[in-house]
Amino acid sequence: MIVVAGESGNDRSVLKKLIPALYRGKCPRIEEIRDEIKLAAAINQLSPRVEIIRKRALAKAKDCDAELAGIVVHADMDAVTDQGYDRVRDRVTAQLRAGLPCNSALALAAVEMEAWLMQFPDAFPKVHRGWAMRPQDCVRDLGLLLDPKEHLKRHLGRPTYKESHSPKIMDEAVRHGHVSTRPSGNNRSFRDFADELAGWK
Repeated sequence: MIVVAGESGNDRSVLKKLIPALYRGKCPRIEEIRDEIKLAAAINQLSPRVEIIRKRALAKAKDCDAELAGIVVHADMDAVTDQGYDRVRDRVTAQLRAGLPCNSALALAAVEMEAWLMQFPDAFPKVHRGWAMRPQDCVRDLGLLLDPKEHLKRHLGRPTYKESHSPKIMDEAVRHGHVSTRPSGNNRSFRDFADELAGWK
């Protein structure tokens, strides 16, 4: 079993659709911890949060009579992929590896999960016909986009984007074969997560 933890239900749902598309081999069953656990904003108080994740994940695996193969933890960086991103990612990753009893992967989205979704522009009109990403957004470094959620609200089209659309967008991206470790869009934080997941034993 793989257990997903993170800040919001929508983001966990996106990961539950994304992980099987990136996983090498047959993907284990995926379950989630429903607690809203924030890591990136708690860089100086990581140990108790990682311990909460560890306990909840082990309990989930026990309840399901399953072996815990890995834990995926989501956090919105709320900052771009600069030197601060490297510092936060290194710190949180080290804490997870030290505190968890299995494989782990950090989905540290810069700036938000919406910037990951924007790597798959062809998925948006599959959710709503009126949606289209601007050509300049398809070639930019999405890890440097300061407010991707608001950007989509302003520029995607009608109906106005809402966070609750995010799992549907990822579902369409996976369904139509757009998801890979190196998608057409550009976001380093996504590549870091995909590479970490690919390195699981």
